[in-house]
Amino acid sequence: MAEGTLKDWLAEHPPPDHAFTQSLAVVAERAREGADFPVAIREFLDEFALLPRSDLRARALSDQPSPTGAPRYDAYLGALAEHLAAIHGLERPAWTVDPVRFLEAFWFPSEVRGFRALAIAQSPAAFRRRGIFIAQGSLDRR
Repeated sequence: MAEGTLKDWLAEHPPPDHAFTQSLAVVAERAREGADFPVAIREFLDEFALLPRSDLRARALSDQPSPTGAPRYDAYLGALAEHLAAIHGLERPAWTVDPVRFLEAFWFPSEVRGFRALAIAQSPAAFRRRGIFIAQGSLDRR
């Protein structure tokens, strides 16, 4: 028997909807409580990649995250929701266009040398329009 991926296995053995607990609102809550924001984002993206249906993906994006206390994180959450909605054919959540979801100055989350040029070239539109520049692979969770 050939080995499949976790996503394949989940497609054949779907867990109940309530087993999927990650959302951008939960990420914001975790950030407010002191969790490492990049780790919370990666954990959200890990679960989001496994969601088997559009309604579950929309649910993970729909609830407006409360302010985290960090304007960069609040803008990042808006960018991520808009980006994921676009690539999955979902309606963009209305909360993503709130002015607090945009930065007044550019932000490059990585301090790695040479990152800026790469991020300017590769950052998805939802991030660029908010002044956030990330590398294309930053959102990949395989």
